[in-house]
Amino acid sequence: METIMLWTHILMGVSTLALLGLLYIYAKNLQQVKSKFTAGLFIFALLFLLQNAVSLYYYITMMQFYVDDVAVHVFVLTLLQTVAFVLMLKISWE
Repeated sequence: METIMLWTHILMGVSTLALLGLLYIYAKNLQQVKSKFTAGLFIFALLFLLQNAVSLYYYITMMQFYVDDVAVHVFVLTLLQTVAFVLMLKISWE
């Protein structure tokens, strides 16, 4: 289980970096194009960054309470989330 949670932490770090990249892109876009859509994208990324920070805090502080089945579930959800954010960053960067 510790290996799965370690990989979950690593994926959360990658996800956080992708969200920071998205925030940077969306902030630049918001300065240039002041619209509800660009503001919405910025808020979207900001709220997901907050969610990542809270999740990572709970993963680190409460890891001993996770059973193996929950650890696998959390890993799969984090993996899917990370892939989605990295793809979104790639699309937004271009």
